[in-house]
Amino acid sequence: MAMHMTLMTVVIGAIVVQSDHVLTARLNSQFNRDLTEEGAEYSNAASIRPHGQLLPAFTRFYLDTHLRPSSLSLVIALNRPGPSPATTILASPDITAALSKRVIGQLLTPPARSSRLVNLTIADSRYRAYATPIRVAGRRVATLVAVRNLAHLSANRSSELKVALLEGLAALVAAVIAGYLLLGRVLRVVGEVTSTAERAAGGDLSLRLGYEGPDDEVGALARTVDTMLQRIDGAFSAQRQLLSDVSHQLRTPLTVIRGHLEVLARNPDADAEERAGTIALVIDELEHVSLMVERLLLLGRALEPDFIEEEPIDVRSLLDDVFDAAQFLAPRRWQLEEGPPLMLRGDRTKLRGALLNLIDNAVKATGETDTISVAVRHEGELIFEVADTGRGLSQEEQQRLFQRFSRSSDRYRGSGLGLAIVKAVAEAHGGRVELDSEPGRGARFRIVLPGERIVDAPLPEAEAEAVAG
Repeated sequence: MAMHMTLMTVVIGAIVVQSDHVLTARLNSQFNRDLTEEGAEYSNAASIRPHGQLLPAFTRFYLDTHLRPSSLSLVIALNRPGPSPATTILASPDITAALSKRVIGQLLTPPARSSRLVNLTIADSRYRAYATPIRVAGRRVATLVAVRNLAHLSANRSSELKVALLEGLAALVAAVIAGYLLLGRVLRVVGEVTSTAERAAGGDLSLRLGYEGPDDEVGALARTVDTMLQRIDGAFSAQRQLLSDVSHQLRTPLTVIRGHLEVLARNPDADAEERAGTIALVIDELEHVSLMVERLLLLGRALEPDFIEEEPIDVRSLLDDVFDAAQFLAPRRWQLEEGPPLMLRGDRTKLRGALLNLIDNAVKATGETDTISVAVRHEGELIFEVADTGRGLSQEEQQRLFQRFSRSSDRYRGSGLGLAIVKAVAEAHGGRVELDSEPGRGARFRIVLPGERIVDAPLPEAEAEAVAG
């Protein structure tokens, strides 16, 4: 707070100093302009005086009646024509004898041949004088001297500087009050953030600031901290849930393996066929555990920024590859819809694995007489679709289908991680997974990728050959 006040004081002090320089220059300019304008006004008035009026009589009348700024006095030296030229000195009524004598001595003897500004000091008083020759009808008839006390300039400067200082002090007080209120609120929120962070570090991740103030930078900070705490809490909850799910999923195959090996150990005289059956069962369970571990590692990597390795992908080539591999999974009525000639920017290996996961789930939900179709469409977004005519899914099953270790008792028989991986791959590409299904009417899964990932749309072969020809 002290640093804030010091900074504001320095800034406002600099503004006042700069204002003083600007004010002094402006007042000096106005002061000089008031002096120089007197010569032009007298010359114009003398040029249009009544016909027949002599210049001395007009000048006396002009000095007695002319309105001029306060503290400004005039001395006019009239040239008298004749064989022996002389000068008549006339002065405004308010001019002192000492000032008039000094002006006559310095500026009218000899008369000024050109306009000039000079500073005079008389009895500890400072004056500024302006001397200029006066011409009427092209003939020089007089010399005018306008004199003004510089104390008037200093008084105006002091008056306006006091106003500037008062305004600066008012601004400083307002800035201090505003700074106190703002910093007080900021420090209060920062204190709450620090306290909440310390308690969260102690293990209580359910804490939130719950800020309800203005929607400004302080509010943004508080909401960001709440969002961060919520995400950390969600991450820890997901981690605990994952550990619980993994331990639960691994307990069954490990228990089965241990049980069969203990039975085999207690029966050393078991025949070769029984031993071979036990070994085959143990190997099958170990393969199941190995597959689950690999898929869990893949899901873990999905949280890393370099999860996908992007490259240009020919969409038709990718779909043909997936369709060829799918037909070896099981005998079904397979259908492939020809896709558009597009190039996609993405991770070919992970997209291929995701599509095969969808096809594998479709195989598990269908019989030999059911149809499984694979297609890709470009509708602003790029849509990969795997549809089947199998048993379909209820709304309850659809809501939990993409969660880890979630399986339908009659549809899926596996690790329960395949669709979670599909979802992770789609989201890593900036897309999403959609599902449309009803019990008894099959299912339609879609991996929807944003149109920004399409990098090229090559011509069909026939058109390319025509262009080349």
